[in-house]
Amino acid sequence: MPTTADTLRLALLNRFLKGEAKIPQMPEAAVRIRKLLDDPHTSLEQLTRVINGDPPLAAYLMQFSNTPLLRGNRACTSLRDLLGRLGTRQLADLVLGFSLQHLFTSQDAALQQAFRARWKHARERAAYCAVLAQHIGFSMDDAMLGGLLQDIGSLPLLSELEHWPDLPRDAESLHGLCEALSGDVGALILTRWQLPSAVIECARLQGQLQRSHEGAADLADLVLLASALQTADEFTEPQPSQLKLGLERPLAELRNELADGLKLWKRLLA
Repeated sequence: MPTTADTLRLALLNRFLKGEAKIPQMPEAAVRIRKLLDDPHTSLEQLTRVINGDPPLAAYLMQFSNTPLLRGNRACTSLRDLLGRLGTRQLADLVLGFSLQHLFTSQDAALQQAFRARWKHARERAAYCAVLAQHIGFSMDDAMLGGLLQDIGSLPLLSELEHWPDLPRDAESLHGLCEALSGDVGALILTRWQLPSAVIECARLQGQLQRSHEGAADLADLVLLASALQTADEFTEPQPSQLKLGLERPLAELRNELADGLKLWKRLLA
């Protein structure tokens, strides 16, 4: 027999699937930059001027001026230089990642606290994804975005709960709700945002650490491994994603190998 919690979760999920619950729009800053990047007439000067008009965003981007994300061996000395060397997709992804933290605000202290905790976890997962990608030769910007957006479904779930006063507000219940429903809701959001299918798949598979599949390792394997590394002490056996990625050693040992690089990426993504 389904529990009361299961029944409420199913009812909540159905509201999203039927279009009755609000799906967030892509952040305005990210939409604005993507439109500029899609326009072949946009000049580097125009793009620089628009981003300089948002000082926090410009400062965030300049943090990446001396990282493996960039082509070339020298650090960038100006925003214009940085934008000239970032790929179009890289820039769009970095702007989207920066903008996500402003999508959720709530007067409900418990919901706001839950969002902050999950957003912090998402940033850490993205950092693990970046350092793993650097370690094994995956696309670093794809990896960061996949890690950052894997749990995007939690954002509208927590927002919708403002209209569900009967659902428990303790941290454990909110965590369980997000873990159960984030994947389905996240895939819905990222499909609406027209993001790449590989990134959508990362969200859909949120929490499915035992996922097994035929063929070569993919982006979802890397993101799932990053999630496992966040809780490495819980696992004694190699995870399926490790086997796919050729990293067959204890998770705690792998985490120690990545520790130095992880500090850099956590600072950049904070």
